[in-house]
Amino acid sequence: MRIVYFDIDCLRPDHLGCYGYRRPTSPAIDQIASQGVRFERYYCSSSPCLPSRTVWSSGRFGIRNGVISNHGAGAQFHIRQGNYGGPKADNEMLTRQLRRGGYDTISFSNFADRHSALWFMCGWSEYHTPNLMCGAETAEQVNAPLMHWLKHNATRENYLLHVNYWDAHRVFKMDASWADRFAGMPAPAWPDEPTIAGQQDLSGAFTPQHLHWGDGVSQWPLMPDSISGRADYEHLVTGYDAAIAYVDHHVAQVLEELDRQGVLEDAAVIISGDHGDALGEHGIYSDHVCADECNHHIPLIVKWPGVTQPGRRDEAMLYNADLPPTLCELLGMEAPGDWDGESFAGNLRGDDRLDREYLVWDCALYAVQRVVRTRQHLLMETYDDYGYRFEPTELYDMAGDPYETRNLAAERPELVSRHRGMLSEWLGEQMRKPHWRGDPLGEVLRERSQQ
Repeated sequence: MRIVYFDIDCLRPDHLGCYGYRRPTSPAIDQIASQGVRFERYYCSSSPCLPSRTVWSSGRFGIRNGVISNHGAGAQFHIRQGNYGGPKADNEMLTRQLRRGGYDTISFSNFADRHSALWFMCGWSEYHTPNLMCGAETAEQVNAPLMHWLKHNATRENYLLHVNYWDAHRVFKMDASWADRFAGMPAPAWPDEPTIAGQQDLSGAFTPQHLHWGDGVSQWPLMPDSISGRADYEHLVTGYDAAIAYVDHHVAQVLEELDRQGVLEDAAVIISGDHGDALGEHGIYSDHVCADECNHHIPLIVKWPGVTQPGRRDEAMLYNADLPPTLCELLGMEAPGDWDGESFAGNLRGDDRLDREYLVWDCALYAVQRVVRTRQHLLMETYDDYGYRFEPTELYDMAGDPYETRNLAAERPELVSRHRGMLSEWLGEQMRKPHWRGDPLGEVLRERSQQ
């Protein structure tokens, strides 16, 4: 079987047509969704880029694999290995596990170079870095060698092909004409003018008056200099939507080539990302500095011949750590014993579904935070606000306040206590697992205290 995994950086599900977005950002992605299962509550368990991809490649949460940041004390990847022969069998990497099961693994990505995560290259049958641009490359530059590979491997089977696009990550470099398709189409109504006005005094990177490094002037037509009102917000969000449309166009090229070869119908297609992005939440624009819902909620679309039924949606609460064991089960392999994720293959089939009562996630690149997410509420504990306007404890009713604008912690102490109990339960579970090495969040805080 051919498995194609599109890994799209900074992709918010609520900006895709198949998730209900009204602008035509994603016709190719929407078509795959119509043929498979769309997951509504799929989250990365650590963000941003390096932590999230470490989770799905290692099968373990950041608290156990050591990576909850892009650098420093929070970026020390832990894997048990012998003197020779790679990782121990119980904490094997996904790529190596698939190869042991008879599947080649091929990646087109500059991720390892961008984050100096050379361990990420381990286990791939082929690892292609499209150029030396370290994530600044365009989808066109990714597709140039990728299309060559596809055309020269048309008869090849039993592989997972990982395709990594970065264009939706700031800054939006594609030609401004990609925004023309949205002319006359309204941008999302939130944040409104009063909300933006109330954010003008915020400090810190990516806040309204600190949108760019250096002199604060945008060099890119699809990005404004600042967010001083709705017009600037609409400029920014239209640039983001244009970037998604640009990526979607290049996803379509790959699918069209597979279709030309006559293999698309029988190929599995997975579409997801590493994390989302803020578009006004907590006064942050076009980056991912905290543990907000918008940064951890990611899309997952799976079309798997003989398994998925067309056009289904699944509401189960899942982690990106669950993808590796799911792939193993679907391909008839055992998942390593020390992985944290659980298989949701039953969700794909529509029978024995995995669904969690709550999720816990973290981030530690800018703000250092942990979140407990239930279906109704989100509790965010902040251990270092990094100069942003976060309160130590924040509680949100996500059903009625999806943009996290009203902190209910003082009004609902019983809910705060209940969610803290879930966090303590989860932490205890992690500490009782084999080979516990300590919480990297504490290491990040200690490192910062010495700076």
